Amino acid sequence: MTAGAVLVTGAGSGIGLAIVQTLLAAGHPVWAGARKAAHLEHLQSLGALPLPLDVRDVQQVQQAADTVAASGRSLHAVVHNAGVGGIGLLPGWPDEDMQALFDTNVFGPHRLTRALLPLLLPSRGRVVCIGSQGGSITSPFMGPYTMSKHALEAYASCLRQELAPHGVAVSIVQPGAVATDIGDNGRAGNVARLQATQAPFDTASAAALAGLLNPTPPDPAQPESGSNRRHAPPSKVAAVVMQALFGPDPKLRHLVGTTWEGDRVVRELTQRLLEAVQSPSHGWDEATFLEHCRQAWRQRA
Repeated sequence: MTAGAVLVTGAGSGIGLAIVQTLLAAGHPVWAGARKAAHLEHLQSLGALPLPLDVRDVQQVQQAADTVAASGRSLHAVVHNAGVGGIGLLPGWPDEDMQALFDTNVFGPHRLTRALLPLLLPSRGRVVCIGSQGGSITSPFMGPYTMSKHALEAYASCLRQELAPHGVAVSIVQPGAVATDIGDNGRAGNVARLQATQAPFDTASAAALAGLLNPTPPDPAQPESGSNRRHAPPSKVAAVVMQALFGPDPKLRHLVGTTWEGDRVVRELTQRLLEAVQSPSHGWDEATFLEHCRQAWRQRA
């Protein structure tokens, strides 16, 4: 057996391509999964092992696993990066659009991990999911996408618990806004959903469509906000993925983004925690809550 390789899905562009490039630069063998022939050719020219792979296709997933197994290389890890996005108010989302989104973002990682377990268990390898800060928060027009990332959070957390006794570590990386093609790739579907949204939701959808067709570029001179986002380069996410892949004690969650984005997530999680402990059936007072926080902080330290 030669050095353990890393399999990266959705490797043709954006975050996936940055992960492949970072791994190759560090000397790691890479299986690079992609759907488009042009992407596979480019990945091969970089030195990666190209792997035709659509995570929605059960047969192609198994063929990819068989190819890796037959190569003679051990498999150190899989990075589940393949993903799709989409915007639209929930009443405007057809069933088939939502099912397609979940098929890639949730069922894809599950079916590929299951196919690769015979390789990951002997190597005591790692599984890294590319989630989103949308796995912790949501907002209008982002419902189905954030639903899928919430589901991926639960998947990664449960998988980590189930595989830990067998020596396989699982992590989820949670990027904020990143400069990728995910918006352009889903543009046609977004436009169609927004245009087809029925009353009384059509007014809000029309305003969102106008913003989609005529976006306002971020103003670097102004503070970051929901309407003035900073987009991180994919390389920033790739650097955190490397920690999850090769760090001595990988965490379950790795938050990536600007301070504004991180603060937004922390505030939402804090509010959710307060709602839980202040519920009528629980009823913690402030002192009890703060003592719990202190104990948790000390344990993490």
